[in-house]
Amino acid sequence: MGLRFITAGATDVGQVREVNEDAYALVDAESAWILADGMGGHVGGKVASNLAVDAIKDFLVRWRHTPGFEWPFEIMPGRSDAENSLANAVRVANVRVYNQSEWNPAYQGMGTTVVVMHYDEAQGMVIAHVGDSRCYRLRGETLTQLTVDHSLVNHLMRFFHLSYAEARKRAGSNVIVRAVGLEDDVEADLTIDQPEMGDLYLSCSDGLSDLVDDWAIQNILLNNLDAPQAAANALVRAANAAGGTDNITVIVMKVSLEL
Repeated sequence: MGLRFITAGATDVGQVREVNEDAYALVDAESAWILADGMGGHVGGKVASNLAVDAIKDFLVRWRHTPGFEWPFEIMPGRSDAENSLANAVRVANVRVYNQSEWNPAYQGMGTTVVVMHYDEAQGMVIAHVGDSRCYRLRGETLTQLTVDHSLVNHLMRFFHLSYAEARKRAGSNVIVRAVGLEDDVEADLTIDQPEMGDLYLSCSDGLSDLVDDWAIQNILLNNLDAPQAAANALVRAANAAGGTDNITVIVMKVSLEL
């Protein structure tokens, strides 16, 4: 008996920003779920996130299934088709965003984070991410962050052995060190997780994770175990109640058994 996934998403401009620069897509037919958090000003950030989501969706839904398909970028030896698909999809998105920022002065310097979840029967849950948008898994009562932020804070903690508090103080504002569209190529980090019945997966922009502590996210998910849409809406409300200083976007996925 196979697994099925009940998914829901929610996005909100928040309490401070004038424009929502986040984007997401629930591509249930391909067992793929995409979230992006744009940067580069009101216009650029919105364009970057939507370009990235559309490019990744197009690659997974159409491009990789076309007759005579060839990989647009080199594949990684020892990695599965699912992993190479996500890595290539993110690199295609990077080219789309980067080229647009090079051609149009209004979009100069724009970029976006990306986190993609894709279920493959042979591999499990394959997660690709760039930037500081996150993917979590709730199993039982334990919330686990499955991705590692590409942020200056994490860089300082890893290479200079600073505590989280020291790194936050040193970094100042939230700075990411890797994003889609800032350079002519990008490498996504790939994570494989084995989903189990009853798991909840959450992907989110930093508009949630910067304002709502992990323990509070965990409690909201636990209170909405069988209602992904209610969980998504409650997470957005919690971020807004905590100040809503950024756009907030979440995808919540419940793992169940096929009927």
